[in-house]
Amino acid sequence: MSKGRPRQFDTDSALDEAMLVFWRLGYRGTSLDDLTEAMDINRPSLYAAFGDKEKLFLAAIDRYREKHLSDPIKKLLAAENLQKGLAIFFNSMLSVILNEDNPPGCMIACLLSEECCESDVIRAKLADSINSADAVFTLVFKKNKDQLSSGLSPEAAGKLMITTLHGISIRARSGAVKKELQGIAQSFMKLVLR
Repeated sequence: MSKGRPRQFDTDSALDEAMLVFWRLGYRGTSLDDLTEAMDINRPSLYAAFGDKEKLFLAAIDRYREKHLSDPIKKLLAAENLQKGLAIFFNSMLSVILNEDNPPGCMIACLLSEECCESDVIRAKLADSINSADAVFTLVFKKNKDQLSSGLSPEAAGKLMITTLHGISIRARSGAVKKELQGIAQSFMKLVLR
């Protein structure tokens, strides 16, 4: 029994292109023609490799997390102290959300939150992304609890961090400059650190 013809495109490269199109135009603003043109594939190949538009969007979100969020989080977890870790993390994230090669802002903060009313699946992806971030940041703050402001629990600090990060991302999407966003990150650090 034949397994069919092998794919004539690189799946990761095609997914990277889809990610950029969704990031720039949003879920509703992106057409299948936009996707197939950017990915340099035809519709049957898109459907065979990724499923429908919604499944491709969710795969693009996963690709974004893997490509742009995993390294800053690894650096934060590996830092010798909380202050250095937070500084490295926010600088890394500002490099992502203000990078001239990408659209501004974070796909999760700017797109998933905007599109979550489109379907229960997208809403669940947003909730999962927020819950995952809460868990990682709470872990970081638990590990460094002695460096937190008194009266601030690791759980509260974790939720405050993701809220701050999403706010920074939305401001970047609206055209805020790096200096302003760095100031917000520094204010967060002053608030949470002893």
